[in-house]
Amino acid sequence: MENAMENASFILYPKIFEENSTSYIVKIKYPDLNVWMEQVLGCFTWAPTNHILFQIGNSALGIGLLAPDTTYGLLTLHGLFTLGFLLLSIWSWVILCAPDFFSWNFAFMIMNAVQTLFHMYHIRPVKFCDELEDLYIANFEPLRVSRSSFKKLVCADYCTMMTLHEGESYCTQSITKTDKLGLLISGVMSVYCNRNFLHHIKAKQFIDSPEFESSVTGEEKFQVSIVAGSSCRYIFWPRQSLEYLLIKEPYLAYVMSVLLGRDITNKLYALNEKVVTPSGSRMDIRLPSVSNTIKSRHDIRKAVVGIPSESNMNELMSKVNSIDIDTDSDDSCNGNNVKAGLLNGHVTHSHQRSSLSTCGESPKSQNSINSGVHFEM
Repeated sequence: MENAMENASFILYPKIFEENSTSYIVKIKYPDLNVWMEQVLGCFTWAPTNHILFQIGNSALGIGLLAPDTTYGLLTLHGLFTLGFLLLSIWSWVILCAPDFFSWNFAFMIMNAVQTLFHMYHIRPVKFCDELEDLYIANFEPLRVSRSSFKKLVCADYCTMMTLHEGESYCTQSITKTDKLGLLISGVMSVYCNRNFLHHIKAKQFIDSPEFESSVTGEEKFQVSIVAGSSCRYIFWPRQSLEYLLIKEPYLAYVMSVLLGRDITNKLYALNEKVVTPSGSRMDIRLPSVSNTIKSRHDIRKAVVGIPSESNMNELMSKVNSIDIDTDSDDSCNGNNVKAGLLNGHVTHSHQRSSLSTCGESPKSQNSINSGVHFEM
């Protein structure tokens, strides 16, 4: 029989059995057996159109496949797939009465329903209380920080929200450690150094950004006192918790670095109003000699208002004492001018000494760099 099958020839031709019903006949001839056999391929008749549930279900699946590859597109895709397989499950259970069809369609519906809920959870709107909402809109939304990232930053695991009444202290000079970072939400605070007022801290500004950036271990002490000037609401992060969060969120770390840098700059320019020469003119902290002094000091606020460090003073006085002054009146005047120039931050070239005339006059074409801290001889 197998040999006969190998030598068989096949003929395929259409045959009309009924009106609007066409099938194909395969005619097989076995030469060894001298027999022709016919096998019908296809349908004798077409079945009627399926139920409307079947049509709508497949239409939903087709539309779902057209969804774009975006967050909302994926939500639309799985939502339409859930609807389509739900309709197909009803059709296969009620109309078709086929348990295997129903089982597969129902399983696909459950999987897509889970995916739909998952995407809905991730794109849900994140809301905050009124205070944090204003803070987010003012400081973080312009830098394109997502609401989910900001929620991580202000969650109870990493930060604490506190209230200070008028006259209460946020930190005390030489007592409180610089192991936290505070952000004022509402109210006004005042900064004092040795009972001298330095500047105000307003709402939406960091409270202790200079100390936080200049501190290394967090064990250093504040060199200023910060007192609430009115009822204040603020939020603060412990140093270790904030650093741990910023390691996990690189973009948030970059944004916090930008905000801290801008806040420190604003505080320095607020202190710039207090940098005054003995003649009454104001100094600009952007001068190279002033900025270098600020960088070398741990307490930025003290450096800007003109309190020199002990090492800088010792170095300055050693330069003054190394100058040899003659008993001659002209040499005495020149020596006093040189001393005053060194103390006030002037660097005078040797070839310009001859232009010094009398004690009360200074050269018109003197090239110097002003440090912003002036002494009179």
